[in-house]
Amino acid sequence: MDAADPSAVTDDARRRLARDFHLLGVRPGDTLMVHASIRSVGPIPGGARTLLSALRDAVGAHGTLMGFASWRDSPYEETLDGRQLSPERRDAWPVFDPANAAVYGGFGMFNELIRLEPDAWRSGHPDASMVAVGRRARWLTAHHAFDDAYGATSPLGRLVEAAGRVLLLGAPLDSVTVLHLAEAIARIPGKRRVSYQMPVLDAVGRKTWVRCSNHDSNGVLDCFATTGGIDAVEAIARAYVERRPHHTGRVGQASCHLFDARDLVAFGVSWLEDRFGIDGN
Repeated sequence: MDAADPSAVTDDARRRLARDFHLLGVRPGDTLMVHASIRSVGPIPGGARTLLSALRDAVGAHGTLMGFASWRDSPYEETLDGRQLSPERRDAWPVFDPANAAVYGGFGMFNELIRLEPDAWRSGHPDASMVAVGRRARWLTAHHAFDDAYGATSPLGRLVEAAGRVLLLGAPLDSVTVLHLAEAIARIPGKRRVSYQMPVLDAVGRKTWVRCSNHDSNGVLDCFATTGGIDAVEAIARAYVERRPHHTGRVGQASCHLFDARDLVAFGVSWLEDRFGIDGN
């Protein structure tokens, strides 16, 4: 191998990263939801694209990767719980097109790169959309109800159904999106629910506004919606890391966790119900 050849250097980095993923516990055929902090991995020849290629190599041709996309132009805050856009802003607001709408910037470059892959699929809920590539990508994203953003019928529910796993690639514990499923299905009273409006394309390609609603992902109970406090997702994830077996290791320079999605959600449901449920519900 010619060390001066950029493609050779990139290929070598890709192989090393794929090996790191396998040492962490990623397996060929895995259905994997990824939360990635590219900066934490450190310098990589070819950057984030090499990292994505290495992860695709690690799960192989029969594997699947999924990421949380949402939408860069989501009018969630502007229409939340009855807030109204002016007619002029409403008319000018871009429509959600799953094929072309950019990923919400707060979720990082990695998920945007998944969206841009030639074989990518994306779910149809603008604010809670998921992107996926690989064997199960179409199935994971095929249906995403406007009133069940993170519940049992959502892509998160199908991730658990598929015995999927969750990879935190240098990402913090408050980013474990699948725990919103635990919030949605846990039998606890007083769960907060929000509604908002989203512009989508109708059956003939015209812009129309639809009402969406879901359990509040910013604080499913009042006690988790306080400014400066940790939310239920982070609280559950911290408890899970302390109490349940899972894979840990490094990919590049990044500290990583690899979780079983079904076990993580079941733990989250029990954690919530034990603390906030009603006896006998």
